[in-house]
Amino acid sequence: MRAVLGLVIVSMVCMGLTGCGLYQAPVMPPIGIVYTGVKAPLDTDMANTPVTGKKGTASSVYVLGLIATGDASIKAAADDGGITKVEHVDYEYFNVLFVFSRFTTIVYGQ
Repeated sequence: MRAVLGLVIVSMVCMGLTGCGLYQAPVMPPIGIVYTGVKAPLDTDMANTPVTGKKGTASSVYVLGLIATGDASIKAAADDGGITKVEHVDYEYFNVLFVFSRFTTIVYGQ
């Protein structure tokens, strides 16, 4: 019985730690434990990248480590902004106490 209880505890700890994984991007600003609200580029090759007026966004959310949903794809963000030619992509990451997180893809283009 103790072995089963130990296995259950280890399994729960491992499952809990998977929610502590952080987003990965080429540029990662520092994050806070209590609150994080950062914006950064998703790409690092800015050669010949024009600045345009069209912008589209798409988000996914994470709540209590129990629910994660949404479409933060570049296609969804481009569709949101009516963009057919993507020129630059940024992201925004928002997090409060690792209880609620939102990842937003921001697409610029024509």
